[in-house]
Amino acid sequence: MKKAIIVAIVFTSWELNAQVVLPTFQGVQAISSVTDLVGIFGDASSFTYMANNRWTHSNNAVTGWGNIQQNKNHFISYINLTTSSEAGYINTQESTNGNGITGISATQSSSSYTVSGAIVYSSTNQGIWMSSNTNTSVVTATMSGGWGTNRGIQIRSWAGGYHKCVLVKVTANSITRYFAPKNITKSSSANGGYVFYPLNDTFTSFTDSRLTSLGNSDAVLPDSYFEYAP
Repeated sequence: MKKAIIVAIVFTSWELNAQVVLPTFQGVQAISSVTDLVGIFGDASSFTYMANNRWTHSNNAVTGWGNIQQNKNHFISYINLTTSSEAGYINTQESTNGNGITGISATQSSSSYTVSGAIVYSSTNQGIWMSSNTNTSVVTATMSGGWGTNRGIQIRSWAGGYHKCVLVKVTANSITRYFAPKNITKSSSANGGYVFYPLNDTFTSFTDSRLTSLGNSDAVLPDSYFEYAP
């Protein structure tokens, strides 16, 4: 009889502990953060891109957002999705997860240039010439395999940094985000550009005061401006 009582007490104690411990483990939830483009836009087979109203039209080195000329032209000699984490000016083709952008079209593009050349990295002097009122020009990119695990969009200019873009607007699945490079300091390398990463959703216009108030020596945007750090 004494042994039975002891066993009963042991099992009763185990059951009580289990009732206390199990809800604690069941209450632990995995917290996921956005780290790529699909996490922002969801599944998509295409996106639209609008040019900014803040870019350079000079071959001189840019030292910061404050000395970027406005209302000039914008030339895309290469555009594609990328898994890259490059933060500065680059003149290399960055890797993409999957087939990336496989089709491209554009409005406000000069007939002197071949638009399809914008998705061919070796075609440095062809692509999309967005002249005049570029705030209404639209590029439509078709993706094979969706976003994949890509984190940004590589955009290359033409002719030693001329027509270089530093702020763009991307829309997919009725979701719009503004994109910018991390560091806009220009090197002397020809035919270079940047990887553009999504700014956080508090940016709602090209003329956000956090950008327009930056000075001539302010070339690097804080990580807090982005959805995820480059």
